[in-house]
Formats: sequence, structure tokens, C-alpha cells
Amino acid sequence: MIGFLGLLLLTSLALLPEATLAMLGVFLAVGLNLILFSVLRPFRNFTITRSVDKHQLIPPADIKTTLSMRYDGQFPTNASVEFECKSLDLDVNTGTIVFRPGQDYVLTQTLAALRRGVHTISNTKVTIKDWLLLSGKTLTFNDAEEILVLPHIYPFATPPEATGSGVLGVVSSVKRGRSSEVWGIREYQPGDDYKIIAWKAMAKSPDHKPMSKIMAGEVGPAITVILDIGKDGALPNGDDTTLDIGADIAASLCYNFVQRGTRTGLAFFDNKMRTLIRPSKGEAHIDSVLRHLALVQPSLDKFLITNLSKTYLQLSSTEFGNSFVLILGRLDDRLIDSYIPKIKTARDLVVVIVHNETNQDRAEQIQEAAQKVGVTCLLASAETVRGTMGSLERWAYATTQRA
Repeated sequence: MIGFLGLLLLTSLALLPEATLAMLGVFLAVGLNLILFSVLRPFRNFTITRSVDKHQLIPPADIKTTLSMRYDGQFPTNASVEFECKSLDLDVNTGTIVFRPGQDYVLTQTLAALRRGVHTISNTKVTIKDWLLLSGKTLTFNDAEEILVLPHIYPFATPPEATGSGVLGVVSSVKRGRSSEVWGIREYQPGDDYKIIAWKAMAKSPDHKPMSKIMAGEVGPAITVILDIGKDGALPNGDDTTLDIGADIAASLCYNFVQRGTRTGLAFFDNKMRTLIRPSKGEAHIDSVLRHLALVQPSLDKFLITNLSKTYLQLSSTEFGNSFVLILGRLDDRLIDSYIPKIKTARDLVVVIVHNETNQDRAEQIQEAAQKVGVTCLLASAETVRGTMGSLERWAYATTQRA
């Protein structure tokens, strides 16, 4: 800039006096502009406050960001304001606008949170320029924020208060203590109070097997959800990935089971156990489960069903239950067909296969092989996940009725 002005000065001196005077006027204006900008320092007179209405949410939901700006300088000044969140497609840039002294400015932006994970809204940057837009100063405010978007939750059609039993005959999450309300029938267990023996059910059964009533306040066995987090989880599945769909299903199952009082556990597995959340109930437990599912990413290793068949047998049936839901994303392993029956022999098992258009034929092949040996096997994709959750709900209550 100085070189350019110097060149103009030399040129004007060689021309007419009027041109010289005009050039001197330009120099005076530019110099006065820069001096005033340096002395008045309008960049010291900005107050920026940014707020986000939600920091944790379950999609689909909107997030509203509000940016309140105030300029208390002596003269109007030019400035631009910007911040972004690339993972949520948020890009706010006001461009250069004129801020007047003592005036408040409010900027509101709404964005859709559709993808699980931690999303960071960057620091707010304010670039203040002099009145001739020749120079400026950038202020960076330390207001970066994280937003945790949890997996999608697909609620069961039957509300928790409508039936007290979940997968294996459990308590309602809103009731405590033994009551006279009967929620189902289960197999007799040594030590059961004679008052809860279902004499009529026992008389009607072909083998007259002793049965007991499931009363309000009675806790049943746990269930454990195992999620394949192997590298195949990175495969595209609609607008999401295979692991995104698997995480949504796992989150929905855990949420619905816990809401119905079932002690529910969660495991992340690829070629070994990566994360193990022991079965429990309550708000704190489901919050922990959902946070883990929001943050999990595909690992660098492939899922190995041979390793799973050995590892999950080490999980105590007393603590982790006899019912497992395996959410599978790797389909190119030819051993899956033969190892699913092995897992079934040791535990009650339901398999959910997450597939896309590319590997749908292989998914159907695994499903057929599993059903031949009596294993419930459901298929899920980005387009069918809601229907799959409906099938899982029917499976859950059918399991209760068989108990």
C-alpha cells in the first residue's frame, strides 16, 4: 500500500498542480483514516455474547444459536462476524456491515441436528476494518462449544405404563414394591412365594409345569446388546453409515428396555471386547449408554464372530442374562453362517443384520441360514430401520409370553 501511494505521489508531481493537490488530498484522507483507527481503536468496543439452546439432544431436532452484538465506540465502524460448525453444515458470515454506536445487533441461526456424535461450534471471529476498508484487526472470542447429538431413538409402540413386562418379565420403571397387579407368567423358581403361583396356568399347561405370576415390582433377568464396531461399520448406508444405523438400533433397544425396567447391558466388539457396560437400570445408566453410542466410531479391525463366540461365554448369565441381541455389520465373513448356531446353543439370541444395497443378497443368505436353526434374524438398512424396530418389539413381548 505504501509503495502504491508513493508511486502515485511521484506521478502527480510530474503532472499538473491540480493533480498534485488531489493526490495530497488522498494522502491526507488515508492518513487521517489510519490515525483515527489507531487512536480510537474501535475493536476495543465490541461486546459479543453467543448462546446455544441445546448442548445434548436426540435427533431429529433443531439447534438455535443466538449471537448478541453491541458496539459502544464513538463513530460508526465496519465489521464482519463469523463462526461455523462444519459437521452440522453451519456457516455464519455476516459479511462487512456498518455498526453504529450504542446499537444492539442480534443474529439467530437454526440448524438441524441429524448426525450423532460430538459437534463443535467454532470460536466467534469479528474482523473490524477502518472506514476506508484498507486495514483491519481480527478479534477471536473464546466461545467454542460442543454439542452432543445422541443416536436416533425409535420408541416401542406399546407405552411402558401399558404393560409391565419387557423382554423377560420385569418391573415397570415407575412402580416399586410388590403389588397385586399381575403383568405376566413365568417359570416357577425355587423360593417363590406360594401366593404368586399361577395354579390355573399350571393346570392348563400340557405338562402341568409349575408357573409363577410376574407381579409389579419383580425384577427379571437382564439382556445384553452387542454392537459390531468393526471397520465395516464405515460402509455407506443411505445418508449415514452402517455403524450409524447399528448405533440407532442399539440405542433404541437399550432405551426401550430400560424404560420398561429391564436391566440392560451394552458391549462394543470387533475382534475383541472394546467396551462393556454392565446391565443396569435408571436414568443415569441410559444416559451413559446413549453417550457411548453417540461417540463410538468404526475401529481399524474387522469383526470376528469366531472371537465373539468365545468371549461372550465368559459373561456371567446371572449378571448379563441369557438373552443377547447381536447387531452385525460385517457380512463378508463366511464363518458367520456356521457360528450363529454355536452362539444360539449357549444363549437365547436374536441377530440384527445391518446391510446396504451392495450386500443385501449376502444379508438375506445369512438370515435364511440362521432361521433354519431357529435363530431370530432380522434385516435392517437406512430405509427399513423403523420396520426392524417394530419386529424387535414383537420379538421382545413374544419372548415374555413364552417365559
